[in-house]
Amino acid sequence: MHEDGFASYNLCDWTPEENMDFCIRYLEEAVLQAQVKENSKEVIRKLKDEGHKIYIISSRAVPMFKTPYETTEKFLKEHGIVYDKLLVGKIEKKPFCIENKLDILMEDDPQYINEMSEFIPVIVLDTYYNKQCIGNNINRVFDWNEVYSNVKMLEKRISSNYKN
Repeated sequence: MHEDGFASYNLCDWTPEENMDFCIRYLEEAVLQAQVKENSKEVIRKLKDEGHKIYIISSRAVPMFKTPYETTEKFLKEHGIVYDKLLVGKIEKKPFCIENKLDILMEDDPQYINEMSEFIPVIVLDTYYNKQCIGNNINRVFDWNEVYSNVKMLEKRISSNYKN
Protein backbone atom coordinates (compact mmCIF):
# COMPACT_ATOMS: atom_id res chain seq x y z
CA MET A 1 0.00 0.00 0.00
CA HIS A 2 1.31 3.38 -0.95
CA GLU A 3 1.11 6.33 1.43
CA ASP A 4 -0.77 8.33 -1.22
CA GLY A 5 -3.64 5.88 -1.15
CA PHE A 6 -5.27 3.93 -3.92
CA ALA A 7 -4.42 5.03 -7.44
CA SER A 8 -3.29 3.36 -10.63
CA TYR A 9 0.14 4.99 -10.38
CA ASN A 10 0.93 3.11 -7.20
CA LEU A 11 -0.63 -0.22 -8.17
CA CYS A 12 1.65 -0.98 -11.09
CA ASP A 13 5.29 -0.42 -11.87
CA TRP A 14 4.49 2.07 -14.63
CA THR A 15 6.19 5.22 -15.77
CA PRO A 16 4.09 8.38 -15.37
CA GLU A 17 3.48 8.30 -19.12
CA GLU A 18 2.24 4.69 -19.04
CA ASN A 19 -0.03 5.49 -16.12
CA MET A 20 -1.48 8.53 -17.87
CA ASP A 21 -2.07 6.52 -21.04
CA PHE A 22 -3.91 3.84 -19.04
CA CYS A 23 -6.08 6.41 -17.28
CA ILE A 24 -6.95 8.29 -20.47
CA ARG A 25 -7.95 5.02 -22.16
CA TYR A 26 -9.89 3.26 -19.39
CA LEU A 27 -10.65 5.34 -16.30
CA GLU A 28 -13.80 7.09 -17.50
CA GLU A 29 -15.33 3.79 -18.65
CA ALA A 30 -14.37 2.07 -15.39
CA VAL A 31 -16.05 4.81 -13.34
CA LEU A 32 -19.28 4.47 -15.32
CA GLN A 33 -19.31 0.70 -14.71
CA ALA A 34 -18.66 0.98 -10.96
CA GLN A 35 -21.35 -0.05 -8.51
CA VAL A 36 -22.47 2.06 -5.58
CA LYS A 37 -21.97 0.78 -2.05
CA GLU A 38 -24.91 -0.94 -0.38
CA ASN A 39 -27.35 1.55 1.22
CA SER A 40 -25.35 4.56 0.00
CA LYS A 41 -28.07 6.17 -2.10
CA GLU A 42 -30.72 5.48 0.56
CA VAL A 43 -28.63 7.06 3.32
CA ILE A 44 -27.76 10.07 1.18
CA ARG A 45 -31.46 10.53 0.28
CA LYS A 46 -32.46 10.25 3.95
CA LEU A 47 -29.87 12.85 5.01
CA LYS A 48 -31.02 15.22 2.25
CA ASP A 49 -34.67 14.68 3.22
CA GLU A 50 -33.72 15.57 6.81
CA GLY A 51 -32.38 18.92 5.60
CA HIS A 52 -28.68 18.23 5.14
CA LYS A 53 -26.94 19.81 2.15
CA ILE A 54 -25.14 17.20 0.06
CA TYR A 55 -22.04 18.53 -1.70
CA ILE A 56 -20.11 16.06 -3.83
CA ILE A 57 -16.53 17.13 -4.41
CA SER A 58 -14.46 15.04 -6.83
CA SER A 59 -10.91 15.61 -8.01
CA ARG A 60 -11.63 13.93 -11.36
CA ALA A 61 -10.05 16.10 -14.02
CA VAL A 62 -8.84 16.33 -17.60
CA PRO A 63 -6.76 14.66 -19.07
CA MET A 64 -7.52 11.47 -17.11
CA PHE A 65 -11.20 12.08 -17.82
CA LYS A 66 -12.33 13.48 -21.15
CA THR A 67 -15.48 14.89 -19.56
CA PRO A 68 -15.02 14.73 -15.77
CA TYR A 69 -18.11 16.72 -14.77
CA GLU A 70 -20.42 15.05 -17.27
CA THR A 71 -19.13 11.56 -16.42
CA THR A 72 -19.62 12.13 -12.69
CA GLU A 73 -23.04 13.68 -13.20
CA LYS A 74 -24.11 10.76 -15.43
CA PHE A 75 -22.97 8.20 -12.85
CA LEU A 76 -24.82 9.94 -10.02
CA LYS A 77 -28.00 10.30 -12.07
CA GLU A 78 -27.95 6.68 -13.29
CA HIS A 79 -27.56 5.45 -9.71
CA GLY A 80 -30.16 7.78 -8.22
CA ILE A 81 -27.76 9.62 -5.95
CA VAL A 82 -29.14 13.01 -4.93
CA TYR A 83 -27.03 16.07 -4.19
CA ASP A 84 -27.23 19.85 -3.90
CA LYS A 85 -23.93 20.76 -5.52
CA LEU A 86 -21.41 18.86 -7.63
CA LEU A 87 -17.85 20.13 -7.91
CA VAL A 88 -15.43 18.34 -10.18
CA GLY A 89 -11.81 19.08 -11.06
CA LYS A 90 -8.70 20.16 -9.26
CA ILE A 91 -10.54 21.63 -6.30
CA GLU A 92 -8.89 22.80 -3.12
CA LYS A 93 -11.22 21.14 -0.63
CA LYS A 94 -10.19 23.05 2.48
CA PRO A 95 -11.04 26.56 1.18
CA PHE A 96 -14.29 25.24 -0.29
CA CYS A 97 -15.31 23.62 3.00
CA ILE A 98 -14.47 26.76 4.98
CA GLU A 99 -16.20 29.11 2.52
CA ASN A 100 -19.35 26.96 2.45
CA LYS A 101 -19.28 26.33 6.23
CA LEU A 102 -19.33 22.54 5.91
CA ASP A 103 -19.72 20.84 9.28
CA ILE A 104 -18.81 17.27 8.27
CA LEU A 105 -16.80 15.77 5.42
CA MET A 106 -16.86 12.22 4.15
CA GLU A 107 -13.54 11.40 2.51
CA ASP A 108 -11.47 8.41 1.42
CA ASP A 109 -8.19 10.00 0.28
CA PRO A 110 -5.55 9.94 3.06
CA GLN A 111 -4.16 13.34 2.05
CA TYR A 112 -7.53 15.04 2.44
CA ILE A 113 -8.55 13.03 5.50
CA ASN A 114 -5.52 14.25 7.44
CA GLU A 115 -5.73 17.84 6.17
CA MET A 116 -9.44 18.27 6.72
CA SER A 117 -9.61 16.53 10.10
CA GLU A 118 -7.54 19.39 11.51
CA PHE A 119 -10.64 21.60 11.44
CA ILE A 120 -13.82 19.52 10.85
CA PRO A 121 -14.96 15.97 11.60
CA VAL A 122 -14.22 13.56 8.76
CA ILE A 123 -16.15 10.35 8.21
CA VAL A 124 -13.88 7.75 6.61
CA LEU A 125 -15.33 4.68 4.94
CA ASP A 126 -12.75 2.07 5.88
CA THR A 127 -10.56 0.72 3.10
CA TYR A 128 -7.05 -0.68 3.00
CA TYR A 129 -5.52 2.49 1.57
CA ASN A 130 -6.71 4.82 4.34
CA LYS A 131 -6.13 2.65 7.44
CA GLN A 132 -3.18 4.81 8.50
CA CYS A 133 -5.49 7.79 9.05
CA ILE A 134 -6.34 8.06 12.72
CA GLY A 135 -7.10 10.97 14.98
CA ASN A 136 -9.65 12.65 17.21
CA ASN A 137 -11.61 14.17 14.33
CA ILE A 138 -11.51 11.03 12.14
CA ASN A 139 -14.59 8.82 12.38
CA ARG A 140 -13.97 5.46 10.72
CA VAL A 141 -17.03 3.53 9.53
CA PHE A 142 -17.50 0.21 7.76
CA ASP A 143 -20.81 0.67 5.96
CA TRP A 144 -23.37 3.31 5.03
CA ASN A 145 -25.60 2.60 8.01
CA GLU A 146 -22.65 3.61 10.18
CA VAL A 147 -22.21 6.72 8.01
CA TYR A 148 -25.75 7.71 8.92
CA SER A 149 -25.24 6.98 12.64
CA ASN A 150 -22.04 9.02 12.66
CA VAL A 151 -23.68 11.98 10.93
CA LYS A 152 -26.45 11.93 13.54
CA MET A 153 -23.93 11.70 16.40
CA LEU A 154 -21.79 14.50 14.94
CA GLU A 155 -24.90 16.58 14.30
CA LYS A 156 -25.73 16.45 18.03
CA ARG A 157 -22.14 17.32 18.99
CA ILE A 158 -21.99 20.24 16.53
CA SER A 159 -25.39 21.48 17.71
CA SER A 160 -24.32 21.44 21.36
CA ASN A 161 -21.07 23.27 20.47
CA TYR A 162 -23.07 26.08 18.85
CA LYS A 163 -25.16 26.40 22.02
CA ASN A 164 -22.09 26.75 24.26
